[in-house]
Amino acid sequence: MTTRHGTMVPFTPEEVTMKVLVAVGSKYGATREVAERIAEEIRDHGFEVDLQDACDVQGIHYYEAVVLGSAVYGGLWRRDASGLVREHRDELRDKDVWMFSVGMETVVQPGQPLDEADGFAEDIQAHDHARFPGALDWDKLNVGEKALIRVLNPPKGDFRDFTAVREWASGVATQLESIAAA
Repeated sequence: MTTRHGTMVPFTPEEVTMKVLVAVGSKYGATREVAERIAEEIRDHGFEVDLQDACDVQGIHYYEAVVLGSAVYGGLWRRDASGLVREHRDELRDKDVWMFSVGMETVVQPGQPLDEADGFAEDIQAHDHARFPGALDWDKLNVGEKALIRVLNPPKGDFRDFTAVREWASGVATQLESIAAA
C-alpha cells in the first residue's frame, strides 16, 4: 500500500518490482538454455531478472527471489550450483526460492533418490523443485564421461520439453506476482 493524496491505495503492477536471480550450473549449455527460457518467462511477467552462471554469482542479497538450477550428473548437481546453495544457505532460507534440475531421469533405478537437490530444496525451504529431462550429446562428452555413459546406456538425444519449462516458469511468475502484491 502507498499513500496518494492522503489516501491509502494498493500499489499498481508498475510500482511492484522484484529483482529475481536465475542462477544455473551447466557444463555443455543445455541446462543454461532451460534457465534462459525460465528467465524470459519471468521477465515477460514484468520482473527484473538477472541470469547468471552459478560460478559467477557474487552475492544474492540484491535479489528478493532466486531460481536455482543445475544439470544433474550421477545424482549430483554441478559443483558451482551446489556450492552456491551451500555458501548462501542461510540467506536463501530468508528468500523466495524455486529450484530446477535437468538430467536423464531414465537412468535412475526405482526407489533411488533422483538427485541431491531434494535435500537442498528441503533445507532452504524452496517453494518447489522441478525436474526436466535433459539432452545428451555424445560428441561433447569427454573420455571419462563416455565410459560412464556406456555403462548406464541412457538414451542419447535432446529430450528437453520447453513447453513444460515455460509452464513451470509461468507458475513461478504467478506466485511472484502474488508475493510482490502482498
